[in-house]
Amino acid sequence: MAHKSWSPTPDPRCADDRLQALEAVSVRDAAVGRVLWIVLFLNLLVACIKLVFGFMSGALSMVADGFHSALDASSNVIGLTGMRVARKAPDPGHPYGHRKFEALAALAISLFLFISCYEILTSLIGRLRGEHQVKPHVITFVAMGLSIVINGFVTRYEQRAAQRFRSIILSADARHTQSDLYASAGVIASLIAALLGFPVLDLLVALVIAGLIAYSGYLVVQSSLSVLSDSQVLDPEHVARIATQVEGVSYAHRVRSRGLPDDIHVDLHIHVAHDMKIAEAHELAHEASKRIREEIEGVTDVVIHLEPDDSHEE
Repeated sequence: MAHKSWSPTPDPRCADDRLQALEAVSVRDAAVGRVLWIVLFLNLLVACIKLVFGFMSGALSMVADGFHSALDASSNVIGLTGMRVARKAPDPGHPYGHRKFEALAALAISLFLFISCYEILTSLIGRLRGEHQVKPHVITFVAMGLSIVINGFVTRYEQRAAQRFRSIILSADARHTQSDLYASAGVIASLIAALLGFPVLDLLVALVIAGLIAYSGYLVVQSSLSVLSDSQVLDPEHVARIATQVEGVSYAHRVRSRGLPDDIHVDLHIHVAHDMKIAEAHELAHEASKRIREEIEGVTDVVIHLEPDDSHEE
């Protein structure tokens, strides 16, 4: 007959480790928030440049693109709002915390990507019908070139910050900023095509850009839904190997993990000698938990179930 698993008495050190992990996450969330504020300012700057130069040159297309860039800045506001909620500490109603709101905010940002894609396709169809004509202006090239430089910097800045802080919301917002970069490049391509007398090139470029933006939106949705659906985050065999490196742990199995890249929750079963005292087994569990958190970046919580060595459940 299979033995029932047994767990050690709660250890204050585990709570302290969890608290330290949450404090580190809080510091990280504050840093992510600062990045979003900086990007919001730069996005508004790009919008102002397009609007000012657009009104000065009388280029209505640039004025429209300026308002579009201003609308893009709203994704930063969504990100900041999502991070504000996600930063809340765990409470009785949300014992695992509120971190999934970051994934929800990233999912909301993906909607802006699909809206941008729709706008480009709508403009493309209108161009085919002859509803819109491209009228190149030198000042238009200057403004669009400047906006591309700023958006290029913002995209790279956010991408690096997303990697450093393991943030899906910064990754999503970077893709959204990149979509504006694609749109600006498309405008310049259309202007050049108009000057050279090849309007068809403008349509082909717009189609490619729409495809790239749609693909970026798909990647954001995929990563967000992966978090929201509690997909496995870590390789179970890797976690098991770390646990069995602790002397006295003979076997580890039933490894599960979920959460965001910087807030991973892990639970697993380990086997110890059937005649081992509870206090000794407790120490082994604590050591295994400590090693998992130290060797795998982003792990903030580890729950270990103890089982006697003669019960290898699968």
